[in-house]
Amino acid sequence: MKYLLSLLFTGITLVTFAQNSGNQRMKNMQDFTPEQNAILQTKKMALALDLNNSQQNQILAINKKQAVERKKKMELYKSMKENETKPTSDERFKMMNDMLDAKLVHQKEMKKILNESQYEVWKKMQKNKSKTMHSKEKMMKAKGKNKGLKKEYKKQ
Repeated sequence: MKYLLSLLFTGITLVTFAQNSGNQRMKNMQDFTPEQNAILQTKKMALALDLNNSQQNQILAINKKQAVERKKKMELYKSMKENETKPTSDERFKMMNDMLDAKLVHQKEMKKILNESQYEVWKKMQKNKSKTMHSKEKMMKAKGKNKGLKKEYKKQ
């Protein structure tokens, strides 16, 4: 019985620390400048795709441009959240449409820079990235729903 309890306690501790480390990593990434984020992202891609120097330089320029845009959007979303304003359906449509257009442009740029085998690996990386993002979103939504249930329970 003691063994079972200690095993359970260890498992809960590990899960808790694993979740906290992911959040801490995201907070650390927010402290970096867009240029620093672009450099890190380019180096990760260079390792995964075995990029040559000219490819690294071209991708670095793309990543810098994206990092600056991402930073601007994050600030816009933060200000909207602080003001507790939500975009209208037309604004959401425009934002989503712009995001998809930017993804298409990025994909075309990457196809020009990378060779066929590198491009295939990059596409697989993008799919895996989107899968992990979707699973994280589901977890966050589930946590949010649980919080709402807890509030309702406390009211009773």
